[in-house]
Amino acid sequence: MLGLGNSIASGNVVVEGYSDPASFSGLVLWLGFNQGITAANGNTTAAGDMVNNDQITQWDDLSGNTNHAVQSTSTDMPRWDTANSGADIGAPKFANNAKYMDLTTPIEITGDFTIMIRFRVNDISTSRCFLGNAADDLFKLHDADDFRAIIGGSGTSSWEDTSATDLTVADPDYRHIVTFTRSSGAMKVYVNGGTASGDWKDEQDDVDWDSAESHSDTDTFTISNIGSEADDTTNFNGWFYDILIYDGTTLTTAERKLNYDYLTAQVV
Repeated sequence: MLGLGNSIASGNVVVEGYSDPASFSGLVLWLGFNQGITAANGNTTAAGDMVNNDQITQWDDLSGNTNHAVQSTSTDMPRWDTANSGADIGAPKFANNAKYMDLTTPIEITGDFTIMIRFRVNDISTSRCFLGNAADDLFKLHDADDFRAIIGGSGTSSWEDTSATDLTVADPDYRHIVTFTRSSGAMKVYVNGGTASGDWKDEQDDVDWDSAESHSDTDTFTISNIGSEADDTTNFNGWFYDILIYDGTTLTTAERKLNYDYLTAQVV
């Protein structure tokens, strides 16, 4: 909940008392960078004993809802990665188009929402799904300039922005945050990304992706999988650093930017 303290203004919007993503109402899932991760061998981020290629069995939900991301099948477990000179430590690696995790309880969103994902994609030779439930409910990266969603099986919504800079793929120096929102049915996609030297926004600075699009969908959005459309379907290929889902809340420009600053400051 919002409290008293510092504030930031953007246009006519003022946000007070920000401390972290839980400062905004409606947070139902928070998978956080380098937090609450457990490996099959018992190693944990809390103990600080994770080692390269540890198989990850659980990524704890920090929202307080205990809706953890879990995986019990060895071949499907994402890995703890210490490559890239350690810059990816803390981000589960979903490699070889073959890793995914299940939420303990599916999330069902009937109204407004905000989904924010910080990631690095390694390969998009085919579609890569961020999250989903089945072919009827998903949010994915179709290619370097095209995000797509299906909600409640009512058809595909596409945001393909040919004017913005494409996402850089397979470059260890880049991170991106994609934000997917719905407000009274109207859906938008925003992208913030780049390199640390550019304060993570030199490639895209909260770009309203394909702003000319006016997609609307009021169906229930069900989410049960992280890193896939459904179990072992349209799997992601890359790293997830943070995943936030707000139910009933559409973050404003000022609120998104507060989360961008918080997330990109998370380093080992």
